[in-house]
Amino acid sequence: MKKMLLGAALAVACPSVAHAQDGSEGAWSGFYFGAEAGVDNYELSADTDIADTGFDASFDGISGDGVAGGVFAGYHMGFTGGFLAVEGFAGLSDASMGASISDGVDTFSLTAKAKESYGIAARLGAKVSRSTAVYVRGGWINTKFKVTLSDGVDTLSESETEDGFQYGAGMETMVGANIALRAEYVISDYSGAGLGDGVSLDNGSFRAGISLRY
Repeated sequence: MKKMLLGAALAVACPSVAHAQDGSEGAWSGFYFGAEAGVDNYELSADTDIADTGFDASFDGISGDGVAGGVFAGYHMGFTGGFLAVEGFAGLSDASMGASISDGVDTFSLTAKAKESYGIAARLGAKVSRSTAVYVRGGWINTKFKVTLSDGVDTLSESETEDGFQYGAGMETMVGANIALRAEYVISDYSGAGLGDGVSLDNGSFRAGISLRY
């Protein structure tokens, strides 16, 4: 579903890009910084030995939503019809997910909560008007997760930091001489979140932000 939504966003953007204005008018260049807020949706699947307990588990469709927010700063390099930007970002999320699995004797409860993240990304944009551009983005993200495993008697809790590849698409528009608004949908693929071999975790995040250019 996440990849379908991202594909739809790109399909809408492509015809507009084809009509982007020529010339240097509206080229975006310089430093910027801003803040953003939105929602996270984590999805977890696994076929693994849970936390090396000897209990093989297979489960899918576990998801968790949460509110997220953060800050970002970067630099626009404008060119005819578009821009290339490099930015760093940091944020917090309260998304969590959990599952209970039984082997017929013991019941294991597993929860994972997202915490702080930081990373770096590049954005490549094409202007669709003097003040508006669509863009794609890709980069690297590092997120801390708090993982808790309980068998009903003992509880094991630890923090894991995991790297992921991030990609997505968005739109940005100027609403003043130095102020821009943007909205984007970004997927972060962690490929495994410290929960053991065979675990897959990704996050689909929709965020809206405001930035100041100088």
